[in-house]
Amino acid sequence: MGAPEGIAGVVRTITPIELEARFPKLGGGNYKRASQATARYNCLAFACGDDRRWWEPRPGGRFYWPPDAQRDTSLAAVTRIFTADGYSETEDRNIESGYLKAAIYVELEDLDTYSHVALSDGLVWKSKLGKGQDIEHASLDLLEGNQKDEYGIVAAILRKAIQ
Repeated sequence: MGAPEGIAGVVRTITPIELEARFPKLGGGNYKRASQATARYNCLAFACGDDRRWWEPRPGGRFYWPPDAQRDTSLAAVTRIFTADGYSETEDRNIESGYLKAAIYVELEDLDTYSHVALSDGLVWKSKLGKGQDIEHASLDLLEGNQKDEYGIVAAILRKAIQ
């Protein structure tokens, strides 16, 4: 959802110069690339631990959606995907040792439609940038905003203890 892609649909790793132009708050060592680009999975799949499928509520084809989940990309529906997996809502935006966290971003033009999900493994925030690469980033606000490809605002944060 709402993420950088390769030129003319070709999946390629985005250069630091391109990435920092698309996300103006990235730079100065506050992020690092964690993978090569792939269209195999998206940010929601990544945050749910699935690096083999693209999660989208369209039926069939290459898309996957949890069988019991509401078939839409509303903030409520995406939040329920995480709560069904044992997450609970929190207000704390900080990384917490011993906890997985999911931060759900929503578009500024439509505060009920998710645009991105970032994951914290208790050490760092991680994001899958659409068909682009995964990155590790210092804070959630680095991807917030309405410039270029920024993802809007963080509307929900959920956490669960690491098993």
